[in-house]
Amino acid sequence: MQRRTLVMLAFITMFCLTIYSGAYASSLSKAEIVHFWVAVPAGNVTEPKTLRGAGPPINMAPIIIDLDTRGLPKNLLNPNVEAISTHWIYNLDKRPYKLGLDLINTHFPVEWEVRSEWPYDPTTHTFTKPLPPGQRIPGLSIDWIFKIPAYYMDEQVIYDGGLLIFDADSGQPLTFIPIKIVRGGIIPSQGGLGSCH
Repeated sequence: MQRRTLVMLAFITMFCLTIYSGAYASSLSKAEIVHFWVAVPAGNVTEPKTLRGAGPPINMAPIIIDLDTRGLPKNLLNPNVEAISTHWIYNLDKRPYKLGLDLINTHFPVEWEVRSEWPYDPTTHTFTKPLPPGQRIPGLSIDWIFKIPAYYMDEQVIYDGGLLIFDADSGQPLTFIPIKIVRGGIIPSQGGLGSCH
Protein backbone atom coordinates (compact mmCIF):
# COMPACT_ATOMS: atom_id res chain seq x y z
CA MET A 1 0.00 0.00 0.00
CA GLN A 2 2.84 2.40 0.86
CA ARG A 3 4.56 1.68 -2.49
CA ARG A 4 1.33 2.47 -4.34
CA THR A 5 1.01 5.78 -2.46
CA LEU A 6 4.61 6.74 -3.34
CA VAL A 7 4.04 5.90 -7.00
CA MET A 8 0.84 7.96 -7.03
CA LEU A 9 2.61 10.87 -5.29
CA ALA A 10 5.47 10.73 -7.80
CA PHE A 11 2.98 10.71 -10.68
CA ILE A 12 1.08 13.72 -9.30
CA THR A 13 4.35 15.62 -8.71
CA MET A 14 5.57 14.97 -12.28
CA PHE A 15 2.16 15.92 -13.70
CA CYS A 16 2.18 19.22 -11.77
CA LEU A 17 5.76 19.98 -12.87
CA THR A 18 4.85 19.30 -16.50
CA ILE A 19 1.81 21.58 -16.35
CA TYR A 20 3.80 24.29 -14.54
CA SER A 21 6.66 24.09 -17.05
CA GLY A 22 4.24 24.44 -19.95
CA ALA A 23 2.51 27.43 -18.36
CA TYR A 24 5.88 29.06 -17.64
CA ALA A 25 7.14 28.48 -21.17
CA SER A 26 4.01 29.85 -22.82
CA SER A 27 3.25 32.86 -20.63
CA LEU A 28 5.35 33.54 -17.54
CA SER A 29 8.67 33.39 -19.40
CA LYS A 30 7.52 36.34 -21.56
CA ALA A 31 7.70 38.49 -18.41
CA GLU A 32 11.42 37.66 -18.15
CA ILE A 33 12.17 39.21 -21.57
CA VAL A 34 13.54 42.76 -21.45
CA HIS A 35 11.60 45.01 -23.86
CA PHE A 36 12.98 48.33 -25.04
CA TRP A 37 12.38 51.20 -27.47
CA VAL A 38 14.74 52.19 -30.28
CA ALA A 39 15.06 55.52 -32.06
CA VAL A 40 17.41 56.67 -34.79
CA PRO A 41 19.58 58.66 -34.77
CA ALA A 42 20.35 58.52 -31.05
CA GLY A 43 24.14 58.18 -31.00
CA ASN A 44 25.75 56.17 -28.21
CA VAL A 45 23.14 55.62 -25.47
CA THR A 46 25.40 55.65 -22.40
CA GLU A 47 22.73 56.78 -19.91
CA PRO A 48 18.94 57.00 -19.75
CA LYS A 49 17.62 59.72 -22.03
CA THR A 50 14.48 60.90 -23.81
CA LEU A 51 14.74 61.68 -27.51
CA ARG A 52 12.43 64.05 -29.35
CA GLY A 53 12.21 64.58 -33.07
CA ALA A 54 9.91 63.89 -35.98
CA GLY A 55 8.09 61.13 -34.05
CA PRO A 56 6.92 60.64 -30.47
CA PRO A 57 9.30 61.08 -27.50
CA ILE A 58 11.34 57.88 -27.03
CA ASN A 59 12.92 56.81 -23.73
CA MET A 60 16.14 54.85 -24.15
CA ALA A 61 18.77 53.48 -21.78
CA PRO A 62 21.59 50.96 -21.71
CA ILE A 63 20.30 47.43 -21.09
CA ILE A 64 21.73 45.55 -18.11
CA ILE A 65 20.37 42.12 -17.20
CA ASP A 66 21.43 40.64 -13.86
CA LEU A 67 20.87 36.89 -13.99
CA ASP A 68 20.95 36.73 -10.19
CA THR A 69 17.70 38.73 -10.03
CA ARG A 70 15.78 36.31 -12.25
CA GLY A 71 12.95 34.33 -10.68
CA LEU A 72 13.20 30.76 -9.41
CA PRO A 73 11.17 29.28 -12.33
CA LYS A 74 13.53 30.93 -14.84
CA ASN A 75 16.61 29.69 -13.00
CA LEU A 76 15.24 26.15 -12.81
CA LEU A 77 13.72 25.78 -16.28
CA ASN A 78 16.01 27.72 -18.65
CA PRO A 79 18.89 29.42 -16.82
CA ASN A 80 21.16 29.49 -19.92
CA VAL A 81 18.72 31.39 -22.15
CA GLU A 82 18.20 35.18 -22.02
CA ALA A 83 16.20 37.32 -24.39
CA ILE A 84 15.71 40.97 -25.26
CA SER A 85 12.98 42.30 -27.52
CA THR A 86 11.75 45.40 -29.30
CA HIS A 87 8.53 46.25 -31.09
CA TRP A 88 9.45 49.88 -31.69
CA ILE A 89 12.05 51.36 -34.03
CA TYR A 90 11.31 55.03 -34.83
CA ASN A 91 13.03 57.41 -37.22
CA LEU A 92 13.21 60.75 -35.39
CA ASP A 93 15.33 62.41 -38.07
CA LYS A 94 14.18 64.60 -40.97
CA ARG A 95 15.45 62.18 -43.61
CA PRO A 96 14.64 58.54 -44.44
CA TYR A 97 17.01 55.67 -43.62
CA LYS A 98 17.39 52.07 -44.67
CA LEU A 99 18.20 50.48 -41.32
CA GLY A 100 20.71 47.73 -40.65
CA LEU A 101 21.10 46.00 -37.28
CA ASP A 102 24.08 44.25 -35.72
CA LEU A 103 24.80 42.72 -32.32
CA ILE A 104 28.34 43.67 -31.31
CA ASN A 105 30.78 41.38 -29.46
CA THR A 106 28.73 38.17 -29.49
CA HIS A 107 30.87 35.18 -28.58
CA PHE A 108 28.09 32.61 -28.25
CA PRO A 109 24.95 31.83 -30.28
CA VAL A 110 22.23 34.48 -30.53
CA GLU A 111 19.04 33.62 -32.38
CA TRP A 112 17.25 36.44 -34.23
CA GLU A 113 13.46 36.18 -34.52
CA VAL A 114 12.23 39.05 -36.70
CA ARG A 115 8.66 39.70 -37.82
CA SER A 116 7.63 42.89 -39.57
CA GLU A 117 5.30 44.44 -42.11
CA TRP A 118 8.36 46.20 -43.59
CA PRO A 119 10.70 44.51 -46.12
CA TYR A 120 13.51 42.77 -44.22
CA ASP A 121 16.56 40.75 -45.32
CA PRO A 122 17.37 38.13 -42.63
CA THR A 123 20.80 37.43 -44.10
CA THR A 124 22.08 41.00 -43.64
CA HIS A 125 19.66 42.00 -40.82
CA THR A 126 18.61 44.97 -42.93
CA PHE A 127 15.24 46.63 -43.51
CA THR A 128 15.48 47.10 -47.26
CA LYS A 129 12.98 49.96 -47.68
CA PRO A 130 13.84 53.42 -46.29
CA LEU A 131 11.95 54.33 -43.12
CA PRO A 132 10.44 57.84 -43.54
CA PRO A 133 10.93 60.59 -40.95
CA GLY A 134 8.58 60.39 -37.96
CA GLN A 135 7.57 56.81 -38.78
CA ARG A 136 8.13 53.49 -37.05
CA ILE A 137 8.57 50.06 -38.60
CA PRO A 138 5.02 48.67 -38.66
CA GLY A 139 4.12 45.29 -37.17
CA LEU A 140 7.61 44.93 -35.72
CA SER A 141 8.68 42.20 -33.33
CA ILE A 142 12.36 41.39 -32.86
CA ASP A 143 13.57 38.92 -30.24
CA TRP A 144 17.26 38.28 -29.68
CA ILE A 145 17.67 34.98 -27.82
CA PHE A 146 21.06 34.57 -26.16
CA LYS A 147 21.97 30.88 -25.74
CA ILE A 148 24.67 31.07 -23.10
CA PRO A 149 27.07 28.12 -22.87
CA ALA A 150 27.25 26.59 -19.39
CA TYR A 151 30.92 27.55 -18.97
CA TYR A 152 30.03 31.27 -19.14
CA MET A 153 27.36 31.04 -16.43
CA ASP A 154 29.88 31.49 -13.58
CA GLU A 155 31.41 34.65 -15.07
CA GLN A 156 30.55 37.99 -13.47
CA VAL A 157 30.19 39.64 -16.91
CA ILE A 158 28.71 37.13 -19.36
CA TYR A 159 28.05 39.49 -22.28
CA ASP A 160 29.32 43.03 -22.81
CA GLY A 161 28.36 44.35 -26.21
CA GLY A 162 25.37 46.07 -27.71
CA LEU A 163 22.92 46.66 -30.50
CA LEU A 164 24.13 48.83 -33.37
CA ILE A 165 21.61 50.38 -35.75
CA PHE A 166 23.23 51.87 -38.84
CA ASP A 167 22.39 53.47 -42.18
CA ALA A 168 22.49 50.45 -44.51
CA ASP A 169 23.33 52.64 -47.52
CA SER A 170 26.34 54.45 -46.04
CA GLY A 171 27.31 52.20 -43.13
CA GLN A 172 27.12 55.24 -40.82
CA PRO A 173 26.27 54.34 -37.19
CA LEU A 174 22.98 55.89 -36.07
CA THR A 175 22.29 54.38 -32.63
CA PHE A 176 24.25 52.15 -30.28
CA ILE A 177 22.56 50.66 -27.20
CA PRO A 178 25.02 48.97 -24.80
CA ILE A 179 23.85 45.57 -23.53
CA LYS A 180 25.31 43.69 -20.57
CA ILE A 181 24.39 40.32 -19.12
CA VAL A 182 25.93 40.00 -15.66
CA ARG A 183 25.80 38.01 -12.45
CA GLY A 184 25.11 40.05 -9.34
CA GLY A 185 26.19 43.30 -7.88
CA ILE A 186 27.49 45.41 -10.77
CA ILE A 187 24.30 47.19 -11.90
CA PRO A 188 24.70 50.96 -11.40
CA SER A 189 22.49 52.39 -8.66
CA GLN A 190 20.87 54.97 -11.00
CA GLY A 191 19.19 52.20 -12.99
CA GLY A 192 19.70 51.83 -16.71
CA LEU A 193 17.67 48.66 -17.17
CA GLY A 194 15.56 48.16 -20.23
CA SER A 195 11.95 47.56 -19.32
CA CYS A 196 8.54 46.66 -20.64
CA HIS A 197 6.55 49.58 -22.09
